Formats: sequence, structure tokens, C-alpha cells
Amino acid sequence: MIQKIILWLVLVAVVVTGWLLLPSAFWQYVFFLRIPLFMGVLLFALPFLATGPLKSMLKNLFVLRNAGQIALTILGATVAGIAVTFVVAIILGGAPARFGVPELLGVSSILGGARSRFGVPELPGVFSSKVWYYVLAIALALPTTWTVFELSKEEMDKKKRLTGLFLGVSSGLIFLFLFKLIRKFISVDKIPDLNKWLVKAVSFLTQNSKGAGYINNGILNDNHFDALVFFIVLFAIYIIAFKLFMPSSLPDQKRQEPPALLYVMLLISVSVLLLGSLTFFFDYSRISVLFFWVALAATIYRLLSVDHYFTLKDAPEQSEEQKNLMALLKKRLEKQNLEEPLAKETVVVVCASGGGIQASGWTAQVLTGLQEELGESFTKAIGLISSVSGGSVGAMYYLDSFTEQGFPPTSESEKIFEGATANSLDAVGWGLAYPDLWRVILLPFLPDILTPQVRDRGIAIEKDWQGHMKTPERPKTLADWRTEVEAGNIPLPVLNATLIDNGWRLLITPAKFPNPDQKKFFDFNSLYPGKDIDVVTGARLSATFPYISPICRADDRIADSGDGKIANDHVADGGYSDNSGFVTALEWLDELLGGEETTPEIKRILILQINPFPETKPKEEPKKEKNRGLFMATIGPLLGLFKVREPILTSRNSTEVELLEQWQKARQDDEQLEIEYFPIFFPSITESFYSAEGEYEPPLSWKLTKKEKDAIRKGWKDIVEKDKSTIKKLKNLWLEKWNMK
Repeated sequence: MIQKIILWLVLVAVVVTGWLLLPSAFWQYVFFLRIPLFMGVLLFALPFLATGPLKSMLKNLFVLRNAGQIALTILGATVAGIAVTFVVAIILGGAPARFGVPELLGVSSILGGARSRFGVPELPGVFSSKVWYYVLAIALALPTTWTVFELSKEEMDKKKRLTGLFLGVSSGLIFLFLFKLIRKFISVDKIPDLNKWLVKAVSFLTQNSKGAGYINNGILNDNHFDALVFFIVLFAIYIIAFKLFMPSSLPDQKRQEPPALLYVMLLISVSVLLLGSLTFFFDYSRISVLFFWVALAATIYRLLSVDHYFTLKDAPEQSEEQKNLMALLKKRLEKQNLEEPLAKETVVVVCASGGGIQASGWTAQVLTGLQEELGESFTKAIGLISSVSGGSVGAMYYLDSFTEQGFPPTSESEKIFEGATANSLDAVGWGLAYPDLWRVILLPFLPDILTPQVRDRGIAIEKDWQGHMKTPERPKTLADWRTEVEAGNIPLPVLNATLIDNGWRLLITPAKFPNPDQKKFFDFNSLYPGKDIDVVTGARLSATFPYISPICRADDRIADSGDGKIANDHVADGGYSDNSGFVTALEWLDELLGGEETTPEIKRILILQINPFPETKPKEEPKKEKNRGLFMATIGPLLGLFKVREPILTSRNSTEVELLEQWQKARQDDEQLEIEYFPIFFPSITESFYSAEGEYEPPLSWKLTKKEKDAIRKGWKDIVEKDKSTIKKLKNLWLEKWNMK
């Protein structure tokens, strides 16, 4: 305790001494430079965060696919560094005149003193008076440059990475050179009228301060002119990238997608220029830009009803047969053609848990792998797939490959997996840098005008996913699935989502489920009668991963339900209410087994729980960690909610199965219903998803590297080959005991 008190006293002494010794002007400049300092630190520290404490969220941002992406990212980091230095130059050069603070000794002054004192010759061209611009910009870009070069070895060999590095560095230097040429061409000497117009505009906007910090002797300050020219160049790049890289439903080989990290660099560049300029302007009047922006944004969002939307389509009303769950199951089981007497009385129920892109890949791998291990009879017996979040995306690609025979061809397995694990983070980056950024900078009407087909990052993800479907040019809808379910070609899919406004579950499914009020859910057809949505939209709503895609509601601005009203509930990830899909599955079974309909009779039920996380097992000796008091005091409550979710859900699922078995035994005296429950966990032996300390850290971004995809494949192979694994027991049940072969 005494040591801690001494340490506390030393820290206090250091802080107080620093405060007293450093001149007040230093702290004033720290305040005025808060925006470029924050953005500069963010740009510099982002790679370290991505390889350290935020590895799960950010690491895959820096894993790029080809040399071109490396080059673009290095160029983007260089541009972001220049943007930071320009704002620093504006504030350092203009603060004395605008805010009346003492002038700090600048880098240029230091270099000038060195030249006069030591006879150092002046460097020509771009490296003369403003050399520190470029030195600082390059220094800020270096961590990103090195990190993408190192981490991208998971996707490409060293030769390609070196090519990308060379192209990126060359592009950065060429950009600096071209900017200098443009700056020389657009100057006060070359275009005197331009200075006159700019001075008039600035004088009008700064009447109270009489242009202090902006105008010197009737001429716009050089730093402001540099920033203006740079902004024009950056804006041109921004517009070109907007048109060139807009997400589409084209297949991968026909797409041009820059990395999401490039959009991050672009956002940093735009943010530091915009916010830095605003704070320099408003700090004179002691107006908080943040407060002003929040107040104005709240007003605009309220008055203009700004929100995120998903698109509804018109669809015919369901037939009575499609509302009968037993009739739909009967159609499905008619696909079985085995000699086994109980083949058409055997039902498989699949529950696919959430967990981001890893859940998507694991769901696709397990379902296609089980068909290879157990045969086509297994897939034909699937009556329901209840999926959540990432599991819904994997289930979507799985169902997309079904044929009229009632199962996907084995030759499609790899394509299903590749679609389920495809990178969608680049599309998210575009959505953030364009339509979503426009909302933030108080231009919420622009997405509807300029990008009506891709209004936010959520729709951008849908476009990206659609490109991996069998018919990219024609999106499948729930109505299409309804036709397939009615014909028995596919099992009944339920993509589970959550209604944020009341906490009820939303079942995005072609069928109607009874007793919604009693069980606290809506199915899509009851909530939006006569409406339809694309399948990729349904999957996106179910997989509204926090901050990757936005919580949204039906677009009532263009949709009409007949009475002029559309349910405006906001839809979010299904994991908020049930991350396993198990509740919906049991309600479906309860309706089938508890109703008056008894055709077809169900004698055997196999419930599969696909879980993308390793099975939680208690440790003999809990790990003792130090220096985490602040972390636990601030993040601990959220961490606790996250950590207990999987053990609780797993325990609850087992309890629900036991209760179901007991209920069936109690209601059937003469004949027993056989129920088997098999949870399929992601194996804990896969090293790719573990930290050096042994903590499970799956990627939380919608992107997997080749190494991580291979880890999912290897994980499946390992549990299949393991002597006493779940798959071995499942094969024995299905092929030997139940004779489904």
C-alpha cells in the first residue's frame, strides 16, 4: 500500500511540475490543435491498435488482397498525413493573429536558423521552406505502410507485397510532386483575381475578427491557400472514387473494390480538414463546434425524419396452405426416397447461431459437410433452418444452391463456403465514406439524390452479398423462397431478427407462425402484410452486426400497405433476443406436435445446434490478471454481458430439449417420440482464432483472411476425423441406428 501511495505522489508531482514549468501558450496551442492532434494520433496509432488491443475488430482491415490495394492504402495514408499537417500549419501560423497567443518557434524558423548559423544550404523545390509538411506526413503514414505490408503476407507472397509497397510509395511521392505543381499554377501571382475573390469571401465571413488569422496585407495566408488547393484535389479524388467504386451486384471477378482501409484514410482526411477548419473559425467566438453540430444534427434529423431504411416490395397474399406449417413440412418430406419405413417421419431441425462472418462460414461448412458425411437423405430431412445473425448469411448461401431435388449439389459446396466467407468490409467502407458521411455532415438528403440505390452501408452490404448469389442480376425474394418451400424444394427458413422498439423477435420467413402475441414475436408476413423483401435484405436485417450495418426500418416513404400505414419498427440483429435460433425452432416443433394435425406423423427429430464458438469449459485455475482495474470498471459490465451469453444460451438450449422430451413422454402413452440433440461447436484446437494468451478472439469485422478460412475448413476436418467426436456419434445415429441410407 505504501508503494502505491508513493507512486501516486510521484505521478501527481510530475503532472503539477509539468503544468507549472510549461508556458501557458503551450497548453493554449494544445487546445487549438486538438483536432489535428487527435486525428494525427489516430492515424499513427491505428495500426498498433489493430495488432494489439483491438485486434479482433481492426486487424483484418490491414490484410489486403493484392498489390493494388497496398498501393492505394499507402497513397491514402500519405494523403491523410498531409491533411493533418496542413491543418497544423494553419493553426500554428494563424493562431497568434486570430487568438492573440504568442508565436511558437516553428520548424521553418528552426531550419532557417540552422542555415544561417551553420551554413546549411537551402534545399530546392518541395523540400525547402515547408519540408516539415512532408516529413510529418510521411512519418504519420509509416505505421500504416509497414503494417499492411506485414499483415498482407496472409494473402500474397513477398514479391507482390514489395510491388504494392513500391507502387504505393511512388504514388505518394508523385502525389506530393503533382500537388506542388498545381499549387504553383494556382497562386496569387498567376491568378490575382482569385486572391481578390477569396479575400472578399473571407472578409465577409470574418467581419468580427476582420480576417485575423486568414488575411495578411490584403493577401490570403499561404497556409490557407495550400489547404484550399489540397481540399480541391482531395474532393476531386473523392468524387472519382464515389463513381468508380460504388458497390454493385457484379460477381467478384468483375468488381473494382479498393480496401476498406482506404476509406478510413479518406474519412480521416476529410474529417481533419473539415473539423480543423471549423474549430479555427469558431474558436474565436468561443463556440463549441461539437455542441453546435450535435444540436443542429438533432434538429435536422427530427425535422427531416432522417433514418436508415430497408426496401419493401409488393407481394401477393399467402395462400392458406402456406400458412399451414404441417402442410409445408409434408411437402418437404416427400422428397425422401429411402426404403427405411420411418424416412418420411424423420425431421432434422437446424439452429444456426450468430457470430459475424465466422458464424456464416462455419454454418455453410457444417451444413455442406454434413451432406457429404451423412448423404443426401440428411439434407432432404431438414424441415426447418432457424438462423441468427452471421448464421443467417451462411444459411442464405446454402439455400441458394438447392435444386428441385431438395438438396444442393456437392459440386457447389466450395462456392457456398466462398460466398458465406466473402469480404464485405470494403462495401461497408464505401457506405461509411459516402452516404453515411453525408448524413453526419448535415446533408441527409444527398443519399436519396445521388445514391438512391445504395443509400447507406447496410444496402452496400446487400449489393455485395448479392454478387455471390446464383443469380446476381436477379435478387431472390421471400416470395421466391415461399414458392420453393411450397414445392418442398427447400426447408422452411427463418431468419431471426429483433424489433428494437418493443424487444419482440421478428421472424423473417415465407410462412406465418401462429400465436405471436402469446410468444412475443412477429413474423414478416404478419407485420408487413402483402409485402416482400429481397432475401439478402432479410439476411442483412438478421445480421445487423453492431456498427457494421445500421439499425433500420421499412421505407414508408415509398411503400404503401393499402391503408397507408407501414409498420415502422426498427429492426436489429437477432442476437439481441436469441443468438441461437433455438427459441423459434422449439416454437415450430411445439406447433407441429401440439396441434390437431397429425399428418405426416413425426417419429424422430434430430435437432442440430451449429455454434461458431468453442464449447465453454470451466478452467481449473482462473487466470490472474493485473492492472485491469480501470478496464473492468469501465468495460467490465459490457464484457460480462458478452461473456455470459454463450454459456447461458447453451445451458438453456439443453434445458429446453429436456423439457421437450419430458413433455412428449407425458402426452404420448402408447408411442414414444425420439428426440436427439447434437450441438456442433467450433473446435478449440484451431489456433488461428486464439491470442497469445490463449483467449478466443474471432474476427469481429465482416472479413476473413485466407488463413482464417482455412482454419474453418481445418476445424471441420478435425472434428470429422476425431474418434469420439460429435460427428462420429451423429453418423452412427443417422446411418446405423436410424438406417437413413
